[in-house]
Amino acid sequence: MKRLILWGMLLLPLAGICQQQDTTVSTKGMFDLDPGLVMTFLSKDSVDKNEVLRDIDALNALLRIDIGEAAMMKELAAIDREKDSTRFYNFVTTKPAALYREKRILMQQFVAGHPDSYVSLYELNDNDGMYSADSYTVAYTKLSNRLKNTQAAQKIRDRMTQLKKISLHGTQAADFTRKDQYGKTVRLSDYKGKLVILDFWGSWCGACRQSHPHLKELYEAYKDKGLEIIAVANENVHGDKTPLVKAKAAWLAAIKKDGVNWVHVLNDEGAGGMDIVKAFQVTAYPTKFLLDKDGKVLLRIEDGLNVEIDQTIKSMLDK
Repeated sequence: MKRLILWGMLLLPLAGICQQQDTTVSTKGMFDLDPGLVMTFLSKDSVDKNEVLRDIDALNALLRIDIGEAAMMKELAAIDREKDSTRFYNFVTTKPAALYREKRILMQQFVAGHPDSYVSLYELNDNDGMYSADSYTVAYTKLSNRLKNTQAAQKIRDRMTQLKKISLHGTQAADFTRKDQYGKTVRLSDYKGKLVILDFWGSWCGACRQSHPHLKELYEAYKDKGLEIIAVANENVHGDKTPLVKAKAAWLAAIKKDGVNWVHVLNDEGAGGMDIVKAFQVTAYPTKFLLDKDGKVLLRIEDGLNVEIDQTIKSMLDK
């Protein structure tokens, strides 16, 4: 899918592109929407191809506006990965993700501003991670009847149904007890009275860890105003039963390297407690929940770049 391709492009430095010293590298078209993907998505519907291509060009023109790509690539090329690995790591875990977040917000804005465009239909389907269950439904509702009557729209309705089933919106979050990274016993219910981000991640998850710098900014801004983050790490996501000692070591090393100094627990700490991941129906990483001060679910998102949690926290704590 296009999103995976684009995300991979931003992670290319991890694969060695950082060795390139050509600071004139072009970033034009880095985020371009592929017409072939759009037409495949619409293949069961009778659409005017020229109209679709026109709207693709309109979106691509918006996405080609340089909001920092050239400067990012120039800065990347100036980093010596071998001699300054810390600077390199800090760069690739902050700049690309922040830039991609802004581009995806532009995609959302295109959908909102073009309710009768087939490209908006495609974007809503392909960019679903930038929406909570409620906002996804709202965005779909605002589309024209012409779009809603397409076969392609059924994919969005199916996703809406799935999101509603797993959103847990308004329900009391399942309580759990674990030892944190320092060996202290913590309970989720101990944090009633605070807004809580419940962050499901893993040391193996690149997208999860690329969301850490932004979470650090959010935590710094609101921890004294009533925000707490409780991170639940799943180190056995691939089904291979990682020995507890190895899983714990990877978990603690990632916490230290990323400098994420909030509450951390392991899903499986070998104590026979409830499976937190199953209790919250988590199947994608990162998945984040925002809990209100009574411990009820306000939002669930399955994307490290979604900004709805930020907006909700700001509206509730910036008073």
